[in-house]
This record gives sequence, structure tokens and C-alpha cells, in this order.
Amino acid sequence: MPRVVVLGGGFGGIGAARKLRDADVDVVLVDKQDYHTFQPMLYQLATGVIDTSAIADPLRGLFHDQPNARVHQGTVEAIDPDSRVVTFADREPLEYDYLVLALGAEAEFFGVEGAGEHGYPLYTLGDAVRLKEHVVTCWEEADRNPSLIADGMLNVVIVGGGATGVESAGALGELYRNVFSDDFPDIAQEHARLILVEAGPALLPMFKKDIQDYTQRALRERGVEIMLGEIVESVAPTRVRLKSGTVLKAHTLVWGAGLHAHPIAKALGVELQRGSRIPVGLDLRLADRPEVFAVGDIAWITDAKTDDVLPQLGSVALQAGEHAGENIARLVDRKDAMPFKYTDKGTMAIIGRGAAVLQTRRGHTMKGRTAFLAWGAVHLALLSTGEERTKAVVEWTWAGLTHERSGRIVVSDIEPTPARR
Repeated sequence: MPRVVVLGGGFGGIGAARKLRDADVDVVLVDKQDYHTFQPMLYQLATGVIDTSAIADPLRGLFHDQPNARVHQGTVEAIDPDSRVVTFADREPLEYDYLVLALGAEAEFFGVEGAGEHGYPLYTLGDAVRLKEHVVTCWEEADRNPSLIADGMLNVVIVGGGATGVESAGALGELYRNVFSDDFPDIAQEHARLILVEAGPALLPMFKKDIQDYTQRALRERGVEIMLGEIVESVAPTRVRLKSGTVLKAHTLVWGAGLHAHPIAKALGVELQRGSRIPVGLDLRLADRPEVFAVGDIAWITDAKTDDVLPQLGSVALQAGEHAGENIARLVDRKDAMPFKYTDKGTMAIIGRGAAVLQTRRGHTMKGRTAFLAWGAVHLALLSTGEERTKAVVEWTWAGLTHERSGRIVVSDIEPTPARR
């Protein structure tokens, strides 16, 4: 049977592999991690709202009921489109008849000095865990040595006024003002600053002005300072310098300012869009490589229904992955591939408990508790398993009722188990 190699275990890769369940193909999914991450909720992990298991699933477990699928762990090193071979840094090469590129993206630091070394992006499970442990450690250090507070030990600068920046700022605001205020009663909250820096004139630029204004009010209610029209020039371990000359004392910088597609995109020999994304046709295939599909954050996808270029969102990746899988099944059955038409459920962001914003493609808006409930419903539907949904509901409910966040712990100092004799 034809072999379909799927590179990447995110929304796009899983969507493609699952849609091939009943096709006469062998499916091989390869990812550098052995788990799937629900990326839209990473900021909740980073701020202790939910536990790791609520947004991460073993990849192999997702395909126990799919006999034609195999999952392997491996790091992609190169792709040879002429010989249809993928090589890996840590396993044997794989030949393919069809290839699905769903490798996602990486944080884009736009050449800002020190941002890559000292900043905390929020794109992977490891990113979220590192940020959570760093923030908790900063408060513990300040509790031990209060003189560090004046140097900015507790201050956080969040860069980027899009959904990632807004959601991270709101979640940190609730963590600081509602949880750490009780955890560390000897530290005055006014000594801990949360600063959201956005280069443009408004937060959430893709939304209407009433939504933008509501977002600013909701963040300020949670103790977040907002600096618009400011650009980060350089980042040091304890300082953030802006191009205006302002220097912010902060031992934590959360980077939510942009993404660039996985570096493997450059190996395909095609002209990339925005410097890193692979352009695909309406059927999600590469123009000169009809056996190669690209979906998710790595791809430059045009909606056949609207002619709009689609954003790098989990819902886009999942639907595009599923469509790529359907098209491969059609090609194997000697049918024509179909153009991809995206079903837009709206763009949304959550600011905090009972506060969220939503805007549909037609421009209808929703904010407050109603949008918060809609956000929850959409994200529960996107979670991969019933177990994940149950854990998320329990942890959201508990955090909502009590403000408690049981995930605010540091476990990186666990001693290794002694060897037995």
C-alpha cells in the first residue's frame, strides 16, 4: 500500500493521520516529542490553572484504534523531494508516496538583541513549564531576599498585544493579584509590575475598537500596565530596553510577538511567503510536488471560499490537516483532490475569569461572560480526548470558584532515584 508520512504531531498532523483511518494506505506519523500539545491553553499551564496532563496526550495513545497507523519519535533533518525520502537525526530514513508537512513554527524574535537568550516564548509544552517554574522561583527568591524586589525580581514584561500576549497578561494578572497575594502576604502587590508592551496603537488589532477598549479595561482591572506604540530594542536577564529609551526593570520577559515556520521549509526549494511559510495550492499541495501537502503554521494557506490567507491558528491547522488526509484518500482512490474551505468559528481570546472576547468573520462581536463560555465550549471541542476535557472542566471550575491554582509548583529539583544494588 502507499505510504503516507506525516511530519508533526500537532493539530494538522493528527487531523491528517486520523482522516486516513479507512484509506488503503500505511500511515507513519513522526514527531520529535512523544506527545501532542494543545497549544491554545499553554498560558493556563504556565500560570498554574491546569496541569500538564490536561493539555498533553501521548501520541501513540491517540492511534491505538487505527491499525494502519504507526507513531515514531524522531527529529527531521532533511527532505529529498526528488527521491521522496525523509532523513532524521536519530532514526533511519523513511521513504514516502505522500508527505504531509505539519511541523508547525518557532518563536520569531525579529533580531531583538538578547530576546532569544533571555526571553520566555510560549509555543511548546516545555516553554510553558519553564515559564511557570521561573515565575514561582522569582517569588520564592523575593520572599527569601526582599531586597531583590526593587531590582525587578517580580516584574514581568509581556511583549506582543495579540491573543498570546493578552491571554498571558490576563492569566498572570489573576495569578499575581488573586493567588500570590495570599501565598506571599509580606510582599505588597504594588511592588510587582505586569507590563504589556505592544508596538502598534491597539491591543488585538484584528478586533473591532469596542473589543480592543474592553480588553484594555479588563487587563487594567487585573493590574496589568499597557504600553502601546513601544518597541523592544534589547533584552538582558534583568532589564528590558525600549527604543524610546525607557528601561524596564524585569527579571521575566514573556515573548508573544510572532512566529516563523519550521526551518525545514527552506529545504524544499520553493519561494517562501513571509520568509518562512510554504505556499500551497487550494488543495493544500505544493505546486511542483503534487505528492507533498503542507498544513498548519508551516503553510501559507488560502481559503478557497473567501480567497483570504488563513492565520496560524489551531482550528485552521486541524481543519487543513483533516482536509489533506481526505485529499490523499481521494488520490489513492484515483479521484481528484478538492479545494480547502475553512469553517470560521470566529477569533477569540480569554482575558481572565468571566472575561473574554469573540469576533466572527462577519464582524459580529461578543465580550464578557458570554464570550467566556463560548471560548470554553470551542476549546473543549478541540481537545483530543474525553479525559482531557474532563480534567479541563474540573480544573477550570475549581480555579473559577476558589482562585486556587494547584499547578503552581516547581519540580525541577527532584533528586534522581538511587541505583539499587
